[in-house]
Amino acid sequence: DGGNNPGNNLHISGLSSRVDSRDLEAAFAKIGRVKKASVMYDPHSRESRGFGFVTMETAEEAEAAITALGGTDFMGRTITVEKVRGTVSRV
Repeated sequence: DGGNNPGNNLHISGLSSRVDSRDLEAAFAKIGRVKKASVMYDPHSRESRGFGFVTMETAEEAEAAITALGGTDFMGRTITVEKVRGTVSRV
């Protein structure tokens, strides 16, 4: 939709190549209601690019996810969770 981030869109980096969108959604669903979770893949090799996006239902749930999951081990890798800055564009 390309609008301003209402505070519930998260960027997750440091993902293991084994993590898929379902894994990402399951991890964040333990913290709050997930509207959408997606791991980004290289369009040619289909390999994970090591990052993804999660949209939580509310900004409060996004804050809780940042606190609960940022800097934690997820499937063997330490992940970083932060709010998407500025406008969100869909690729």
